[in-house]
Amino acid sequence: MSVVNSALTKLAQQEKQGASNIERAEVPKLKKTSPVVWIIGGFSLSLALGGFAVSQQQTQIQNEQNDLVTTSVTLAPVENATVINSPTKSAVQTESVSLFQAPKEAVTRVQVAEEKAESPAKPVEVAKTQKQEVAPKPVVAKTEPVKAKPVVQAKPIPEPILIAKAETKPEQEQMKVEQVELTAEQLAEKSIARAEKALNANDARTAFSEYNKALKLVPTDEKTRQKLAAIYYGRKDTRRAVNLLQQGIRLNEKSEALRLALAKLLVKEQQPEAALSSLSYMPDNASEEYLALRAGLAQQTKNVEIAEESYKELSERDPSNARWWLGLAIQQERQLEYADAKESYTKALGLVGISKQTQAFIRDRLQLLNSLEGDE
Repeated sequence: MSVVNSALTKLAQQEKQGASNIERAEVPKLKKTSPVVWIIGGFSLSLALGGFAVSQQQTQIQNEQNDLVTTSVTLAPVENATVINSPTKSAVQTESVSLFQAPKEAVTRVQVAEEKAESPAKPVEVAKTQKQEVAPKPVVAKTEPVKAKPVVQAKPIPEPILIAKAETKPEQEQMKVEQVELTAEQLAEKSIARAEKALNANDARTAFSEYNKALKLVPTDEKTRQKLAAIYYGRKDTRRAVNLLQQGIRLNEKSEALRLALAKLLVKEQQPEAALSSLSYMPDNASEEYLALRAGLAQQTKNVEIAEESYKELSERDPSNARWWLGLAIQQERQLEYADAKESYTKALGLVGISKQTQAFIRDRLQLLNSLEGDE
């Protein structure tokens, strides 16, 4: 313990001696500068900085105005208005001048006035035609704006009328599929048309098939029946041709066309009795061809009643034809009607159109009739 105490005592003595040996430092006094100097200097510096900032800002505004004018003039010929989006989503709106282009000076003034009216204290970004981005800077209100002359008010620019751009979507034509059922007559007409084309192309097989279809659809079609019968007869199938015509006559007993066609076919086959049987019916207002064939077949087969009836009808329709009077006179003579026969012979002799042999035959018959009257 004594050793520790002695050590501590030595340390305390040494500290006292060090403290007593410290000398006072002498610091020279600095000269104090007047605060007025600092105030004047600070004011001058701030004034210089403010003037520099104002000059730079005016230059920047002038450049922006020139850019606006350049952009407006460049976009003037474009028909549709173009909107350029900046990164900060602020757009410079330009009016469409597709129908009218203002002078450069007027466009410059109007653009500056519109820019001042829309955002006097907001950052403005202008998209240049040279794709140079301008950093947004605040527009100082103290800058003198360019006053726009009342040119637009005196002659207002009419708004463009978008006529060519008005696209109207035409209504899509809707195809409606309707199931239309054709009648039997319409289907038969189509088959007949195909058959006629086939005949023109010498395709008898197709024509026969189409005529057959048409006749099945419309069994009362007499023209189609006659054409189909002619095809059968051309194929040397007389039996089917005759049967086809007879079926048509059974459907319409008054059919003059089918009876006449059947009679002609049987005459070619040298069957006068069968031909006359098809003409036994006397239709109303029968044609001259029908009556003539009927009278001739009746005279050939010596069917006096039918022959006299037919020739009498013919002579009444065409009294100037000597053939009809001659045929009637022969039938009357066969019926022992001498007076009527003599009269008919006389009328036939007085008409033209008969040969000399026929004239001689008529004179002989008249002499015979006169002699018979004398004998009586």
